[in-house]
Amino acid sequence: MEERKSFGTVLRDLLIDRGYTTAIGNPNWSRIADELGDVQYESLRKAITGERLASAKIMERVAQQLDVEPSVFWEYNLWLVQRAFDPKEVGEEKAFENLRKWMKK
Repeated sequence: MEERKSFGTVLRDLLIDRGYTTAIGNPNWSRIADELGDVQYESLRKAITGERLASAKIMERVAQQLDVEPSVFWEYNLWLVQRAFDPKEVGEEKAFENLRKWMKK
């Protein structure tokens, strides 16, 4: 991650790079939405436009479909870090350990 590009911007670039385009060269949003299966088009649209944060599920499914790591999206990396501090996700001991490590930096 050299610079912060939104989920929608990174996805647009990936779609164009992989030939997911319309006849005039624009990203083919409906094609990727159809291929994701369990992700609704409207949810994807809102994540692309920034109307809603992209969920981990959306980022993981898109990454899987396009054969890239979800970490290509800075928002996914942020989600991982947030998760590492959430006692509901990793347990209280691990969350506290992660917090102590972070505070030492």
